[in-house]
Amino acid sequence: MATATVAPEVGTRDRAGDLWQVARWVTLGLYAVTMLVTVLTGVRVGTLDDLRSDLERGAVSQVRVVGSYGESLDFTADGAQGVTTVDFVWQDGWHRSAAEVKLASSVEELERQGFEVRGGTFIIGDAEETLRDWSPGVEIVRAERAGGIYSSIAGWEVDGTAAYLPGLLIIAFLLVLVNSPEPRLATRWAWVWLLFSPALVVAVPAYLLGGARGRIPGRWRLGGLGGFIIMLLL
Repeated sequence: MATATVAPEVGTRDRAGDLWQVARWVTLGLYAVTMLVTVLTGVRVGTLDDLRSDLERGAVSQVRVVGSYGESLDFTADGAQGVTTVDFVWQDGWHRSAAEVKLASSVEELERQGFEVRGGTFIIGDAEETLRDWSPGVEIVRAERAGGIYSSIAGWEVDGTAAYLPGLLIIAFLLVLVNSPEPRLATRWAWVWLLFSPALVVAVPAYLLGGARGRIPGRWRLGGLGGFIIMLLL
């Protein structure tokens, strides 16, 4: 008895391939938009040492102290004890930076409350006095901590509507990765680990422009374990 086989429709395969290519380039465009919006509207995650350096060289004229400082804790008052966390936000040139800082009445109080005592992460006593020691003419503005959604990407933080972009980028990237041919340069798991590391800013365009074009037989690729180790190191 003769048997008939039905060949897959070439048109169907072509349409699926076309859709995947469109998704690939749309994801690359989303990456570009996310990076641009993040840099233009977000704040760079810095440190107290960064702020001190910028103040001492006269690059900063105003510092915003965001949090409960000055309302629930007054470390200049006799006998005041406690620890609170604030954000120092400042502008240096075209970009804003922010540093999370512990304000404490004493080092002993920090230790008593279980905080890690590391240089450059806390101020003992009055924060305004410390900032003016670094730059006498600096303007200090106190502000409430705003609510809403925040997200971070590549050492920057964004809020509001822009905070949804990194999440959309990650989802789009994973969808393209799962539905792609076997990638070159690294395995799928390696690309996933790189995506969830600080290497994201390089890994996403590297995959979309090079890795997504398909594996070259016999050529070495970064494995999942290698990608995981890189993520941990970064």
